[in-house]
Amino acid sequence: MTDRSAGDVPERRGSRASGHGAERSSSRIAPPAEGGSRLRGVLAVLGVFVITLAGGALDSFLGVGLGTLTLVTLVAATAVATLLVRKRDLLTLVVAPPLVFVAVAAVNVGLAPSASLNLPTIATVLVRGFPTMAVATVVAVVVAVVRWAARR
Repeated sequence: MTDRSAGDVPERRGSRASGHGAERSSSRIAPPAEGGSRLRGVLAVLGVFVITLAGGALDSFLGVGLGTLTLVTLVAATAVATLLVRKRDLLTLVVAPPLVFVAVAAVNVGLAPSASLNLPTIATVLVRGFPTMAVATVVAVVVAVVRWAARR
């Protein structure tokens, strides 16, 4: 008589003797939709907004208005988010930079003690911020096209 402990008994998971074949167990697992990231576009845009808002706040604290630091944070956050988002949500990140910049500018003007939230103020911020929005959008388009082409 041999006394076997639980560690001596070989595992039989997935064997035919136990009735759980490999084909049967793998059919229960849903295949990944894209094999890539599962980050949704809405969460990516929210992340871009929060990071850009932090950069804009620091930019306003150090200088006057939204400047270079806002540009850098918007472009970097947009590039990273476009790399991490699901492929079907790439278009969301391509159109997001101008919208994110407008939202950050509105919050910035709204919270600034010396600025009043009116149409000329918003127009001035948007005209000054056009290069920032354009650069971030171009970066998003380039990254999205590269990801789209890599899928093909």
